[in-house]
Formats: sequence, structure tokens, C-alpha cells
Amino acid sequence: MRTSPDHSRLAWFMVTSSNLSKAAWGVLEKGGSQLMIRSYEIGVLFLPADQDDNKTFFGIAGQNRLSDEPCTHVHVPFDLPPSPYSDDEKPWMWDVRYLDKPDTNGNIWSPS
Repeated sequence: MRTSPDHSRLAWFMVTSSNLSKAAWGVLEKGGSQLMIRSYEIGVLFLPADQDDNKTFFGIAGQNRLSDEPCTHVHVPFDLPPSPYSDDEKPWMWDVRYLDKPDTNGNIWSPS
């Protein structure tokens, strides 16, 4: 999504299954002569004009509107602006063992 500087409106947003894996982006093989993609992703781009020719932005549900311009409100599933990670937070990585942090079912992640 593209938010306004005050995080009250959206110029566009996309709903997608895209990810940043090699399977989705592909990897060059055979000496760089072939691109192998193992997983295809799909997404839908939403533009305000596609909802109504007179609309130039989406409002964010729960945010105060700055103008009386009509807009379609959408729900954003996280706080805006996003909260920065704290120093003790680390990204989850698939190839790292997490023996001391079981999930809600008590399982641990221990790749071979």
C-alpha cells in the first residue's frame, strides 16, 4: 500500500500471496541461461478510480478524515505508522533452530 504522509489515506493497495522466497522469485540455473520459478503468486491491485471515477484515494477505516472528499474506506490489519522493531526482536528465519521458543502447541522448530 502507499499511504499519505499523515497515514490517513491510501493512494492504492494490493492484496497478494506474494513472498520473497527463491521459489516465488526464481533462481537462475544452467549457467544463467534459464530462470526456474517453482511457485507462482497472484495479487490484485486496488486503485481508487476503479471503485468510482470521482475518487482519488481510499480512506483508512478508523482514521479521522481530513476532508469531505468522498472515499471508500478500507481496513488495515496493523497500526499506522508501523511500530519499529525493538532491539531485542529478531526476524524469524526458516534455517535457524528455535529450541527455546515453542509455538502455542508446544512444538519447536529444529531444521535438520
